[in-house]
Amino acid sequence: MKWLLAPYGEGRTYAVVAYLLLGLPLGIMEFTLVVTGLAIGLGMLVTVLGIPLLVVTLLLIRALAALERRLAWSLLGASMPRCVPASDEGDRLFWARLRRLLGSRRTWTEMGFLLLRLPLGVIGFTIAVVVVSLMAWGLAGPATVAAVSATIGWSTVGNGGMWVVFLSLPVGLVCLLVGPRLLLGWGAVTRRVATALLGRLETRAIKIAVGEILLRRGELDAFQILDDLELRFGRGPFLTPIRLEAALLALKWNGRLRARDDGRRTLYAVG
Repeated sequence: MKWLLAPYGEGRTYAVVAYLLLGLPLGIMEFTLVVTGLAIGLGMLVTVLGIPLLVVTLLLIRALAALERRLAWSLLGASMPRCVPASDEGDRLFWARLRRLLGSRRTWTEMGFLLLRLPLGVIGFTIAVVVVSLMAWGLAGPATVAAVSATIGWSTVGNGGMWVVFLSLPVGLVCLLVGPRLLLGWGAVTRRVATALLGRLETRAIKIAVGEILLRRGELDAFQILDDLELRFGRGPFLTPIRLEAALLALKWNGRLRARDDGRRTLYAVG
């Protein structure tokens, strides 16, 4: 019983309900903007206006994904990077940045989440409204019947009032006990989807951050670099020792880093 009633004392329960209720309007808005922008942009590629429209749509996807990332982190407790640098910031030419934007896995995963936001939002909104409505009906039904019967007499209310009491009270009690767990369960599903599609750091972004850290602090080992990256981006599955090691090996292979073994550890510095 304590496990069933525990969500009422947790702030995250109400945060999840707020996220689920926001799912429908945000899902409709994001799905409409993304699909409309892509459809018009692709349809006008034969003209000069097609490419600018596609670029605006892709930038809009980045902005909407940043909003969703913030909502998932603050309301669902999803593991998200604290800040996601643009992986094309080193490109000066417009076409190079556009090519980088189109070839970035991050762009397509963010687009995928924004398109999934509508069905996820519809399901979440429906669950939240149905559960909350049944809880309110279960509590308000008997109270309403009692108030009416006290005002105009029980005989006037009749058997219909008794059925309201007999049906609404158990339904309300079940929803009061199980409803919050259902809401938290769907919130956990949405959190996993958001983490998988939005909670990512591209390898290029990690490389850029590693270079900035080594330029600022000089020689560091992998553990010190990881600590600095965690201070910048936060902790989560998006930043692991394996991913850092892959980024360091790639930078070393490209000649951008030099490694020195002092007998106890490997120190890295900008080459």
